[in-house]
Parts: sequence; C-alpha cells; structure tokens
Amino acid sequence: MGAALRSHCVVLERCAPLDPLGKAKEIESLVRRYGTLVRGSPQEEELSANLQALYEALWAPIGQALPSQTKRIIISPDGELNFISFATLLTKGKQFLAQRYNVQYVASGRDLLREPKPSIAREVVLFANPDFGLVSAPILAKADNGSGSIRGSEKRDVEDWSFESLDGTQKESDELIKKFAEWGWTPTDFTAKGATKEALLKIHSPYILHLATHGFFDKEDSTATQTDALLNDRQSVAKSTFFKNPMHRSGLALAGAQATIEAWKREEVPPVENDGILTAEDVSTLDLQGTWLVTLSACDTGSGEARAGEGVMGLRRGFIQAGAQNLLMTLWPISDEVTVQIMSDFYDAAHDTGNAPEALAEVQRKWLVKLRAEKGLAQAVNLAGPFIMSSQGKP
Repeated sequence: MGAALRSHCVVLERCAPLDPLGKAKEIESLVRRYGTLVRGSPQEEELSANLQALYEALWAPIGQALPSQTKRIIISPDGELNFISFATLLTKGKQFLAQRYNVQYVASGRDLLREPKPSIAREVVLFANPDFGLVSAPILAKADNGSGSIRGSEKRDVEDWSFESLDGTQKESDELIKKFAEWGWTPTDFTAKGATKEALLKIHSPYILHLATHGFFDKEDSTATQTDALLNDRQSVAKSTFFKNPMHRSGLALAGAQATIEAWKREEVPPVENDGILTAEDVSTLDLQGTWLVTLSACDTGSGEARAGEGVMGLRRGFIQAGAQNLLMTLWPISDEVTVQIMSDFYDAAHDTGNAPEALAEVQRKWLVKLRAEKGLAQAVNLAGPFIMSSQGKP
C-alpha cells in the first residue's frame, strides 16, 4: 500500500473512475483499531465511530459512483483491507452496509472469469470436535538441544498454545448431517479420534467440505532469528510453522494437535504426517477440484500475511490453490453457541438458492440486525460480523 490507498474493487453494474481514497497511513490506523474493537470491545461508542469513519473513508466515495439500483457489490480488497468485514461498516444513517448491499469477495478480478465445475455428486465431508489430546503414533524422534530445538520467542509461543475441546462443533456437525441427509446429500463425518490430518489429506473433491475446529495464525516476531543450523527433514516440517513462511504460520488444529504441542515442549517430534497441525501449505496440497464450498467454522481462518497485490498468504491462499470455488472463513474468534445457529441458517439458504455468497450475505444481514436489536452493536458485530466468503467463478 503506497502513500495513497486506491480502491481495489470489482463492482457489478457500472462504476465511474474513482479518485484515490486517501492517505494509506490514516486508513491503516482505522483498520488496526477496527481489528481490536470488533473482538468484543465494550467501547460501543468508539466502535460505532470507527465503523462510520471506515465507511466514510472506504465506501462513501465508491457508493456515490454507483447506480442507485445496485444491490450487490463484489470487493477485491488489497493489503490490510483484507481484514475488514465490509458488511459491518455503518452508513451515515448508522445502518450496516449489509443492509444496503449483498457484500461478496474475490481474491482478484481474474477470479470472476474462472469457470469452475462443481462436483456432480452431492458428497459432504465434515470434520468436527477433534480429539486434540490424541496420541496417534509413538514419538519417532527426539530433538537434541542444538539445531533441532525451537528456541527463543518461537518456543515461548508454542508453549502458550492450548487447543481446548469444542463441544459446540459436535452439535454443529450433528445438526448439519441431519439437514444434508434430508436433502439427499451424502454426509461423511470425521469427529473425535477420527478427525485427523491423515484423513483430511486423503479426501478427494467433495461437493462441500466443512471444518469445525480451532484455527491458528502465528504472527511473525520481527525480533526472532532463524535457527542457526538447518533442521533435519522431519523437524523442519513440524517446526517451520514458527519461522518465516506465512503459509506455515496459519492453519487448523485437528486430532492430536495438543499432544503435538506438549511433545514439542519436551523437545520431541511426533510424526508430521499425522501430528494434528494442518498448515496452510498442507491445505494447498488437498484435492478440492470440483469442491463447491469449503466452510471453515473456526476462529481467525481469514487471517494471514497481507501482501500488496498478492492477497493474503495463509489458509485463504491454500484453499483457493487447492481448488475450492467458495471459501467461507472468519476474521476474528467466533462464538461456539451462536455459530451453530448461523451455520444452520447459512446452509438452509445455500441449499435453497444454490448461491453460497448470496446465502451468506443474506444470513449475515439478518443476524447483524437481530443481534444488534437484542444485544447491542458491539455484540452484533463480534458475533455475526467475522464471516466472509471468497469466491471464484462468474457471479
């Protein structure tokens, strides 16, 4: 992002040429504060002011250039704008932008020209409620205290991680399986000890892949230094999560993930092929050609490292590379209880319309308005705001 931040958007209908939106430094400051406030801040007045300021800075100039009958907007955000849920912005009348438009996303304008062919078979695969403490195989290696150990800030970060059980994801999976069966779709679920990295890597082109678990993103510590000596092959895969490659620093936790963290604390290295730590790079090797929808019902799955002109290096990039047509993800932590309800409504709408981005936009609008009336602005944004969907193919 340079001195002036230009809108990087694709808008259906006509769009007049746009002037620069303003100084990147000022907008980035608003975006950073947004990222803090939406995570459950009790400072509702400041949140409201922030959402209105971002609307004025980012959307008002664009909205003025659009025909009045425009109902759907497709945004290709760049840089830090990737971490804004535009549906949550507040207009001058203090309405959510979602109440004015159906908000949808693409990684780049090129994605609108793709012609993915969804799988004909209505096979749905669900992973939920992994047994994070599962020890799936004996420890195959023990790191020495030299080149093979995680050290400094990387090691402290690992020791702070904790993947707690997610009982709500089991309820979510059970309810969705009933829906899919009623619709004549073929559901296959992997839960508890069965929700392993090995099982996920073996799937091929399901119609829908639903993953309900913990997500993680480890921000790079600029003060940390790379290990002096090269790790051996097994250790480099297991521990590169905490080094430079952003595709190693974001991912999903599956069965055995907590057992792996505990093993790393003891300087031991579990077998990487089934250690429960699924990185974004692992995701990119999945076979999801023909997969119509991937749902990441987990915290912070839209996080990653934003690179100007390249999008977000993380799970977003991994699932798009794997072939997913529509990717539902989250920009901050989600509620175990409310998410079950939102997911149920989303799949009902997606089934009825056959249009996943439109379904999410409609359901998100309903929940933002409903929760604002019941719990206030801050809770509405925190609970219903984090969901976004990136798509490929013609709208």
